[in-house]
Amino acid sequence: MADIAPFRGLRYDLSHVSDPATLLSPPYDVVSEAERTALEERNPHNVIRLELPRGDGDAKYGAARRLLDAWIAEGILLRDERPALYVYEQRFSFPSGAAGTSYTRRGFFCRLRLEPLSARVVLPHEHTLSGPKEDRRKLMDATRTHLSQVFGLYRDPEGTTTTLLAAVDSTEPALDATTPDGCRHRLWPVTSEDTIAALVHALAGRQVMIADGHHRYETMLGLREAVRPAGAAPGAAAADWGNVFLARAEDPGLLVLPTHRLVRNLSAFDLGQFRARAAALFDVTTSDDGDAGAIETRLVSEGRRRVTFAVRAAGVAETTWLGLRGDADLSSLGPPALRGLDVSVLHGLVLGPMLGIDAAAMARQAFLGYTHDTPEALAEVEAGRAQAAFLMNATPVDHVLSACEAGFVLPQKSTYFQPKLGTGLVMYGIDGAF
Repeated sequence: MADIAPFRGLRYDLSHVSDPATLLSPPYDVVSEAERTALEERNPHNVIRLELPRGDGDAKYGAARRLLDAWIAEGILLRDERPALYVYEQRFSFPSGAAGTSYTRRGFFCRLRLEPLSARVVLPHEHTLSGPKEDRRKLMDATRTHLSQVFGLYRDPEGTTTTLLAAVDSTEPALDATTPDGCRHRLWPVTSEDTIAALVHALAGRQVMIADGHHRYETMLGLREAVRPAGAAPGAAAADWGNVFLARAEDPGLLVLPTHRLVRNLSAFDLGQFRARAAALFDVTTSDDGDAGAIETRLVSEGRRRVTFAVRAAGVAETTWLGLRGDADLSSLGPPALRGLDVSVLHGLVLGPMLGIDAAAMARQAFLGYTHDTPEALAEVEAGRAQAAFLMNATPVDHVLSACEAGFVLPQKSTYFQPKLGTGLVMYGIDGAF
């Protein structure tokens, strides 16, 4: 089961920083080129310069290492004197703005002993792509540092860890910053040996599911043997451990967004023919509710009783609704743990058999685009940049965990946890032994 431990984190010296938010960044894989430039301009020491370095080809990885070394030498980044676990809280609204619902998500940063996925201690929930893994490996190999975290979830229905983490509420955070997206980030280093021991004990009997950061975890695992000192005992090398953020799967602040599918570049997409084929498995109806809010409301309502999708096709003003019939044959989707998942139904019964977008094509991302934003999905169809949009509900965390615990991996882009973790809060060096 999960083996966690404190570590001496590498963190920004905030004593001379007026706004710590200017140092933080979203994860590299959700940063657009425009946002990257804006982050660089906000602060010359913004972590994006390490996490997504500039340069031609592989030269950028060496540039990141030199910059990291310089920041450590100049005291911009300091290594904590005592090992700690780091309680991390995000307060945000969704949708953003005064009309949004307020959420608070809390967990903690720690180091997690890296185990092969076959050991079933750390559970993946979706497939990965080779390109991002190669990029992250080169960056980690050059910097010998986990600059950002894997986001993991664990079951704790009793709320044991919630009580332990609440001990920080009577103290001031080491970092309190609100990023431009309106998310407030707060960080507390916890050095109490009793609290650390209690958290380590609480996690010892549990599995960890990767909520976000599959590529980072597989890269950490793959780099472990290349980095650890020869002859080091198992677990004795820094590279035997990964930098992770862990949160309760039952945390009410966990927000999962749907990931809509945009169909592109098919030789043809005929809505009438598609409806006829879909009628073998779904109740097919249409409506004129073209407004994104109305579609989202109906999706949630219909989704409470059965798997439901809304489909918008280019050149067609109305919305097509697919409601999975009770007599539909779901045996091709595999065991029961997968049959009730919207994403399994969409990929296994619709995108593959009806549109010819098989697993290999999905892995190449040849015919699919993705967005979490319903208005954006509708706009892509209306502008003709997508032939159709398949709008869906989010996959509940408990359903994802159940599938993972049963040994199954879901299609890519099955979940999207909102918001992403802040990058630049706590880093972890993997050179040498402890």
